[in-house]
Amino acid sequence: MSIQIQTIFRETRATYQLHPLTEDAGMTREFSWVQLCEDVDNIKFFRGNELVITTGLMNDHASWLKNFIERLVHCRASGLILNVGKYISEQEMTDDLLAYCAEKDFPVFAMPWRIRFADIMQDYCKRLLLAQQKELNFETLVRGIITSSRQREDYLQALTSGLYPHTAFQLKLFELSHDSVSEEKQVQTLEAWKRMLNRLRVQYLVFFQQGKLLLVLFRKNPDDDFSIPAELMEKLPKPLRPVACGKSTVHTQYAGLTESYQQAEAALEVARLTENTVMAFDDIGVYSLFFALKNMKPLRKMYDELLLPILRYDEEHNSQLAPTLRYYLFHMNSIQETARAMYAHRNTVSYRINKLKELTGEDFDDAVVAFNYMLAYYAGDYFHMKEITD
Repeated sequence: MSIQIQTIFRETRATYQLHPLTEDAGMTREFSWVQLCEDVDNIKFFRGNELVITTGLMNDHASWLKNFIERLVHCRASGLILNVGKYISEQEMTDDLLAYCAEKDFPVFAMPWRIRFADIMQDYCKRLLLAQQKELNFETLVRGIITSSRQREDYLQALTSGLYPHTAFQLKLFELSHDSVSEEKQVQTLEAWKRMLNRLRVQYLVFFQQGKLLLVLFRKNPDDDFSIPAELMEKLPKPLRPVACGKSTVHTQYAGLTESYQQAEAALEVARLTENTVMAFDDIGVYSLFFALKNMKPLRKMYDELLLPILRYDEEHNSQLAPTLRYYLFHMNSIQETARAMYAHRNTVSYRINKLKELTGEDFDDAVVAFNYMLAYYAGDYFHMKEITD
C-alpha cells in the first residue's frame, strides 16, 4: 500500500520545488508513510519504507548528515527530503555521500526552506491514503474472483468499472522457501519484490495467497513479453527468491481470473513434480487435458483399478513398488536408468519389477499396458492438484 517515489516526484516537483540531488537513484522505490525526523536516535523507531523530511535542526557536526543517511538506509527508509536553507544546505551532500546514496539506491531531494513541510506532509499523506485504499480494493476484488467467491459477479462488475487497469494479464504463482513466508517475512518479501518489479515500469499486483506469492502482471497487448528478466530476480535477497513458479496463459478479461489462478497453481504443482524451476500451463502437456474434462469418472476408475492395489501393497508391506514402476515407465522401461534415477541397485529394481508383474499380472513392456499405467500416474497427479485448487 504505497506510492513510487518517481510518481510523487513527477506530480509534485513544481508545487514543492523539489530538486533531486542523487539523480535517478531510488526513483522506483515505494514509500508507505511520510515522517518528519530531526534526531538520528529516533530513526530506530522506524518501520521501514518511510519518506523522511528533515530541516537539519540537529545538524551540529560535520558528519551529522552522513550518519543520518546511513541510519535511514540501515532502517530501510525509502528516501529523504532536505528542507534546505536554514540549518542545512545542498553543499553538505558531498561527492562521497552522493556516491554512497547511488550505491544504496537511496534518493535524496532538496526542498527550499520557504516551502512549509507541514503542507507537503499533509498532501503526501492524503495521496498515500487514497492510493492505499485503491490498491486494497483492487486486491480484495482479485482475491474474491480467484477464490470463486459468492460475490464473484459483483467483484467482476466492480473491476470492469474503469477504475482499474483493463488490459491483458498473466498470473504467476511463486513458491518461496519456508522461512520467507512467515508473517514477519511477508512484509519484507513484498517490499523487496515491489522494488524489483518497479524496475519493469509496468502495472502489477502482488500479494500472498495461501502461503504463495501471487503476481498479476498487466500489459497493454496480449502479445507483449510478460517475463521477468533473470538479472532482476537475482537482485532479490537469496531467501526471498522463488524455488518454483507456475505461470498461467495470458487472459484479456477479468472473468478469466479464476481460470488463470487454477492454471498457475496447476503449473506450479507440475513444476514440483517434474523438479522444474518454472512451468507454464501451456507446457504441462497431458495434465492440461484433464482440466478440460467434465466427467472424471473414467479417469478415477482407471486410477483406482490400476494404481490403488499397488499403493495399498506398498503401505501394507512398506515397499516401494509404485514409485519404482513410475520411474521404470517414464524411463523407457530401462532397468539401468531407473536404478540411476532412484539411486538403487539394478538387482533391486529388477526384483521390484518382477514383483509388480506377479502382483498385477501385467506385461509392462507392452505399449498399451505401459500407456495405461502412465496415464493412471498422470491422473493421480491431477487428482492431487485438484485437491489444492478446489
